[in-house]
Amino acid sequence: MRDPDDSELAVAAAAIEESFPAAAGVELVQIVTRGDILAPEPLQAIKDLQTAIIGDPEVAPFVSADPLSGYVQIIEALLAADEDFTTVSRADIGTGLDVVARTPALAEAKAGLDRFVPRDAAGDPLAGLSLISPNESGDPLGLEAAQLRAHEIARSTDVGALEVSVFSVAQAGADSEESRTSSTVLLMILAMAVIMILLAVFYRTGWDVILAVNGLFITIAWTFGALAWLSPGGAGIIEPENNLIPLVPVLLIGLCVDYALQITGRYREDLRLGGAEGEDVPGRAVYAAVRLSAVPVLLASITTAASFLTNLTSKFEPVADFGIITGIGVLSGWIVMTNYVPACRVWLDRRNVAKGRPLATRAIAETIPGAGPLLSRTAAAIVRRPIPILAGAVVITILAAVAASGVNTSFDLKDFLPRGSETADSVELLEENFDGGASTMTVLIESDLNTVRTVRNLHDFQQVLANPQTRPAGIAGPPIASAAALLEDWRTNSGQAGDNHDPELVAALEGSHLGIFAPDEDLAPAWALLERADPAGFASVVDFRAGGPDRALFQIPVTIEGPEATRRLTADLEAAWGGDGDEMAVTGGDTLISVVAEALTDSQALSVGLTTLAALVVLLLYFGLGRRRPVLGLISIVPIVVVVIWVLGAMWVFGISYNMTTALITALTIGIGVDYTIHLTHRFLEEEK
Repeated sequence: MRDPDDSELAVAAAAIEESFPAAAGVELVQIVTRGDILAPEPLQAIKDLQTAIIGDPEVAPFVSADPLSGYVQIIEALLAADEDFTTVSRADIGTGLDVVARTPALAEAKAGLDRFVPRDAAGDPLAGLSLISPNESGDPLGLEAAQLRAHEIARSTDVGALEVSVFSVAQAGADSEESRTSSTVLLMILAMAVIMILLAVFYRTGWDVILAVNGLFITIAWTFGALAWLSPGGAGIIEPENNLIPLVPVLLIGLCVDYALQITGRYREDLRLGGAEGEDVPGRAVYAAVRLSAVPVLLASITTAASFLTNLTSKFEPVADFGIITGIGVLSGWIVMTNYVPACRVWLDRRNVAKGRPLATRAIAETIPGAGPLLSRTAAAIVRRPIPILAGAVVITILAAVAASGVNTSFDLKDFLPRGSETADSVELLEENFDGGASTMTVLIESDLNTVRTVRNLHDFQQVLANPQTRPAGIAGPPIASAAALLEDWRTNSGQAGDNHDPELVAALEGSHLGIFAPDEDLAPAWALLERADPAGFASVVDFRAGGPDRALFQIPVTIEGPEATRRLTADLEAAWGGDGDEMAVTGGDTLISVVAEALTDSQALSVGLTTLAALVVLLLYFGLGRRRPVLGLISIVPIVVVVIWVLGAMWVFGISYNMTTALITALTIGIGVDYTIHLTHRFLEEEK
């Protein structure tokens, strides 16, 4: 998913990529293990799997400096089993875990094990989570290929009796795209088959079915020809790699058949009412059908196209491009169905007349058994008792509106994954055992780092995140990397081997640490000392910029499930930062999904309103200027508003959430449904004469 280029999140992501490229585009590969996961051999098997993945030539270029984490690495550190888990026994592992559980100083290790090894009520491990942390390295396509390669390695590696599932964003996208492509092809085939069967029932003539289907194929060909011309290599306006584009043919099948039915229905009506005598009966009937039907069909197509084109207001290019192509397809369908199909029809029927064959004049409504009498009784009931029918519609609409107010607006990744796929199963495992799985949030601080206030805020923020008692819910451990942690690492002397400590740096920082006030100018020499002491670590979390605010980075491990939890955690992080709110931005994979899902849903909600408004404007202009009865435009749009309310109410009844996909379908309901009200209103005006 892409974030709009001008959004706060996109700006922050671009800033991180510019200043901290190693931290940009981090997307975890998550390995879920089930079985006897805490035995030496299984631990070694997962460690070997992780090593095989990061050592693969396709994956290695995207591996970060410290790429492996999870329960295997925690136990490895506790037991000092750096070389081989087979050098320790099951009893050694159990003893080590008991020590962790009883030792306050190992609270972070215990929290990590609790995070990566959830247990059942009896205390037995349910599963284990291991992580690999590749990053984009300026090559998003290469990162995607690396993640997919990790899945291949996991599938082909022998891990004994263990059950292993792997999840990555790339595999989720690949599964979704494959499913979407196959589903769309199947849906097109089914839609075309159903349409052909229905047309055969409605028309009862083979040639009418052939002409309508042929018109559909021409319309789709025109539409995708326009797509090719507007794509790179042509006008360059539209990006053809769009997950929504495959839906266009399915929509056109439903829309354009309606136009063909309208024209053919009027053609047969004129043949019946005008009689079969006289000169050029087919020509006269086609002329009347096109003259009487082309205008309402054109009005319907313009209104529908305008409805789709309201997607141009979306900040997301795929949605806007979808609106353009669908609008072109709708107008192409009007041209084909009101010109090409009638032309073919009159040519064929002139030949039939010349050969003495009878013309098909049966009303389409009469081809549906029982439809004629039922529609007659319905029409009579509407004429005799309009008030009770209106009252019933009002009651249902009120109830639907109340239900619609409770529609869930959550985003669930599983809704977009093929059922039964490896990825869907992995997501379910992550949700059941690991609160949705592991991820990384990146907090970007843009402020003047040569002020004591900012350094103090960095330190306080680090302390909040590092403390299990104060860190916000959803954060799985202390920051993986941060400017404050780097300062603290070099400022304190733990006495451990390999500890970073610089007395000169400590002296430079004494005046600026915590609540002691000191001149801001003391900080610049301290930062310079830190950069000389650890240039690589410094560059990974601090960036002094001459042309803008300085930047500092916090990378935070998180375990959260769903956009709503992400929004709460983001708000908690913003509240924990002691500086100005505009100094901070939270990014990361889950944040991106949350923001994009929310923005798409909001965008489509706006599109529903704009679609309704666009349809209303078109109808008011037509009926006001052309018929001097603008109130008919308002009457024509009211049923569409009612239908939208009913649809939203039905979503609540069936437990369907209002997300970016269902919001798009709601907008399409307006564009398609307005066709029906236009045809009824236009026919009312004809019968009124």
